[in-house]
Amino acid sequence: MCDVKRDAFLRLLPDIKQKIQECDFVAIDTEFTGLCLSEACQPSLFDTPQERYRKLRQTVGSFIICQVGVSVFKKDMKYNRFDVWSYNFHLFPQSFATLDVRFGCQASSFEFLCHHNFDFNKFVYEGVPYLDQEQEKLLRKHLEQTCWPSSGCLPSSGSQQDEVQLCCSMVSQWLSNGGGTELNIPAPKGPVMFLIHRALRTSFPEIWTYDAENSQIAVRKVSQEKRKEEEEKDDLADRALESLLGFTHVFRALTQTGKPVVGHNMLMDLMLLYGKMHKPLPEKYSHFKRDIHQLFPCIYDTKHIAAELKKPLAEFAVLQSSILQELYDALNSHKGRFMVLHSPAIVAAAECDRYTNESHPHEAGYDSYMAGYVFIRMSHLLTMQGISKQQPVPPRFRRYLEVLKGFQDRVNVIRASVDHICLSGEDPASRRPQWLYVTLVQNRAARTINSAQIAERFSAYGSVDIRPLGGNHFLVAAHSFYCAKDILRAYRSHKLIHVTYYNMWKHSRTVQVLLWTCIGASVLGIAWTFLGKSS
Repeated sequence: MCDVKRDAFLRLLPDIKQKIQECDFVAIDTEFTGLCLSEACQPSLFDTPQERYRKLRQTVGSFIICQVGVSVFKKDMKYNRFDVWSYNFHLFPQSFATLDVRFGCQASSFEFLCHHNFDFNKFVYEGVPYLDQEQEKLLRKHLEQTCWPSSGCLPSSGSQQDEVQLCCSMVSQWLSNGGGTELNIPAPKGPVMFLIHRALRTSFPEIWTYDAENSQIAVRKVSQEKRKEEEEKDDLADRALESLLGFTHVFRALTQTGKPVVGHNMLMDLMLLYGKMHKPLPEKYSHFKRDIHQLFPCIYDTKHIAAELKKPLAEFAVLQSSILQELYDALNSHKGRFMVLHSPAIVAAAECDRYTNESHPHEAGYDSYMAGYVFIRMSHLLTMQGISKQQPVPPRFRRYLEVLKGFQDRVNVIRASVDHICLSGEDPASRRPQWLYVTLVQNRAARTINSAQIAERFSAYGSVDIRPLGGNHFLVAAHSFYCAKDILRAYRSHKLIHVTYYNMWKHSRTVQVLLWTCIGASVLGIAWTFLGKSS
């Protein structure tokens, strides 16, 4: 495993981009500072794909990514193995000039991360920066100005201004004392170093600055001719922007190569990457589907695949759970690895082998590794199911994609009216049971029953969501047909709670009003016509 932090990022970037360019597929995962913006954004079995997107869009706009896992898989046909390089990127948005990102945190999410040994020091102190297109455009405009940093380009917080002014004072003191050949200034790590470089060069025309070892800036007296020569080859603005783009370089490498992208329950991951590395999420769900498919034309969600293959691969008895860690444990067992012919080895690179024998759940790099691992194992099981021992050679990776074509671009959705969406076409029809319609009997005992109490009663039969309709009526969305049938059976003769299947024509007040309005209008029209003929 390669733990990627800010200081080493630009050094590792060329190799990471090359690995992405040469691989067969990439698996991703994210960790973030919050999961749900408000109670109104909680997932519900009533949610249509459009409603779920609207809720997630509000959440994504308020929180940020704190970790991204990228695992790169490449098939070696000679040895029938997949080589894998896993990268665990710590991310943190950097303030620079007028850029100063504000974001929210959710206590329960931080508690969850703490429980799984998340390193908040790496997140804040060593996180790799990133920019979306609008932020990049704004910074490029600032960096092209010859006057930066100026009062209009520095952040409203005083920390960076103080650091710049301190360095300017040191150089001023050095020059006023006659100055030696060179002055080395300790400089803070991060983008502020670029501000210091430009501030010194702008404030003192007789000097030029250079990068020195140990995060220092070397200040040297130069002639006018030498300064002019250095100005002509100055690339400070380009280096500043390259540094601030950070993980966006990796995101763009993923989108430009068009390699298959694998994740587990990855709708939130995709929305976060789009909103933080690309541009603000569009208001319309259809526009998001169009855009994300253009960015990632080939996507596979292992949670959806595992749920769909549970019955077709029941003979192997390794897909009993679609939870990532449990799925990985089952497929990484001896049985999971060798139950069919030509099962490939999956070998971590020497510098990325931490995940081979250690479990680090909810570390983004590890989760991306597990997602890619189970993708290979499930693909191979489905491809080789029923193949005799006379099969001469192992299948190539493109054969896996042919077998899994029906799962491409289908992304799992938890607790909604549909269990998945399709990013490259029409969403599937709901496979949930018909809604239930609850009526409370009109008496004193029934009037004390509310939606929370109904949810508590019905949850004994399975997962449900309740929607009050006003008065003594409620809608119930059940997770499964078994749950819905058990509720109907249990409350068939209940004295206080009457339950039946919901019928729009019979139970919807809006439909009834519209229906009676149409009937009334028709009667008036007929009457008017009749009276007109009579007169």
